[in-house]
Amino acid sequence: MPDLVIRGIPDELHRELKTSAERNHRSLNGEIRARLAASVRPGQVDAIALLERIQRRHRALGPVDLAEATLPRLRDEARTRWSGGE
Repeated sequence: MPDLVIRGIPDELHRELKTSAERNHRSLNGEIRARLAASVRPGQVDAIALLERIQRRHRALGPVDLAEATLPRLRDEARTRWSGGE
């Protein structure tokens, strides 16, 4: 597989790509490859593959208790996690 070097990426774009890669559970390289592929191969979404990916993530999460008493704790944990508190 050929390599590609991109020079002169602005700092802000680099940060945005890294943030997006983390959000999508990819490496920076994987995020860039996915975006390049999507830009040159726009087309239909593979619904079966997407559903399988969602189901794998759901199974990895395990059961989630959404009882009214649990929601404030989950909200606070998420805020801590996304604010860099962990």
